[in-house]
Amino acid sequence: MTRTILLVCGILSSLLYVAMNVVVPMQWEGYSSVSQTVSELSAIGAPTRSLWVWLAVLYTVLTAAFGLGVWVSARQNVPLRIVGGVIVVNALIGLAWPPMHQRAVLAAGGGTLTDTLHIAWTMVTNLLFMFAIGCGAAALGRRFRLYSIATMVSLVGFGVLTSLDAPRLEANLPTPWMGLWERLAIGVFLMWIVVLATALLRTPQRDDHGASRHRSAFKTPEGRTAFLAAYDAAMQLWPVPYEEVNLPGRFGTTHVVVSGPQDAPPLVLLHGYNATSAMWSPNMADFSKHYRVYAVDVMGQPSKSIPSEPVRNEADYVTWLTGVLDRLHLHRVFLGGQSYGGWLALNFAIHAPERVQKLVLLSPGGGFVPMARQFSLRGLAMVWFPTRFTVNSFMRWLGFNERARDIETKLVLDLFYLGLKHFRVPVETLRVMPVMFPEAQLRAMRVPTLLLVGEQEVICDPATALDRARRLFPDVQAELVPRSSHDMCSSQHRIVDARVLDFLNGNRRAISERVVA
Repeated sequence: MTRTILLVCGILSSLLYVAMNVVVPMQWEGYSSVSQTVSELSAIGAPTRSLWVWLAVLYTVLTAAFGLGVWVSARQNVPLRIVGGVIVVNALIGLAWPPMHQRAVLAAGGGTLTDTLHIAWTMVTNLLFMFAIGCGAAALGRRFRLYSIATMVSLVGFGVLTSLDAPRLEANLPTPWMGLWERLAIGVFLMWIVVLATALLRTPQRDDHGASRHRSAFKTPEGRTAFLAAYDAAMQLWPVPYEEVNLPGRFGTTHVVVSGPQDAPPLVLLHGYNATSAMWSPNMADFSKHYRVYAVDVMGQPSKSIPSEPVRNEADYVTWLTGVLDRLHLHRVFLGGQSYGGWLALNFAIHAPERVQKLVLLSPGGGFVPMARQFSLRGLAMVWFPTRFTVNSFMRWLGFNERARDIETKLVLDLFYLGLKHFRVPVETLRVMPVMFPEAQLRAMRVPTLLLVGEQEVICDPATALDRARRLFPDVQAELVPRSSHDMCSSQHRIVDARVLDFLNGNRRAISERVVA
């Protein structure tokens, strides 16, 4: 109830400001809302200054309350929390807003420091408004993001039109449309506040643990249909027979694609970030000949795994994967992961080494080597603005550009995009990003490990990754894969498959060069 009241304050604040711009000008004979600015209503010496200031205090209180409501609604949604904080800060700044002098005084050279500060306050608050709207664009769904972008464009346009008349105001010259342009800009912002408040009021409240009461993993039924159709289309490239199993557990229902002889040793694979188990299609023909392969859709990632309770940290991922292995009746397994899945596999091997017979890390994302800053920046842009352009740009940077015309790559890109667009990733899970493990933990891990990194890898420095792995891991074979980047599991799958199988089969070769031939 408290959250609802705080959010309603946002709607009331906008309505109050509109009412202020209707009622207060009526108290000043000769004032024109079309040609005069809002600030002139509270100017020093203006007949409406006292009334406007008192109403502005009430407006500020309502706005601050709304900002607090946004903050409370955000939980672990960082962009939305920033929006709430900025709104509160802006409201507090408004309490100390310096007034301007009337036009005639400014034209006569009577301007003082308060007029300069008035302009400074205006610039700061406008920048904060834009920053809040920009963060808001990243906080909610696609429609609100597009609406926020349109709001920012409108604010810039009306702001430019208003500023063109600023010199004429200071010279006490006619400004026929200045008040109109400014009020249109204000109206656009007030409407954004109302829309944000309404969207949050319609968003299901979260429970005491931060878990959403909204159990759908997809934002819309249409989005669910589109994503699952793309998933099934991508699985048509799976080169061997497979079965799909769904395992209930603490964090939700985990989807697993299983191939290979039933009596063969178990090989568990974890896919890359947002990639789904369909990414293993190029490798499955080789892997499933002598292993029972379990390709697991990572919980909390866009996939057929449906979360019910959010994964909040790396310890939760250990608990989740332990539950999956238990449900599959697998005590000790060969474990492999690519990119983010590699980090998850390493995390599991560190904390549950008794469950891992051998570990395969394929271009792992973090854990023992710093990630490139570009990866974080490009990844955030893609997650916050999930369009085909941002997805394709990100994937080309990763190295998928040369194979862009392959049907396999097109299906993977389409699935990747639709997952970002339609899947409701728990905000708590979004925060679980690859971290560097303490060196002591890495040195203590005794699980035999194979590390393969593309010779042209971009998410980290390949040479540094190999050097650190050899220095930190007690039992590791670390090698580069030629003519490949982050795409090596597909573009160089024959080399990758052969090396992985050699390692799993126990053929520890003498490595004379750092690059696999």
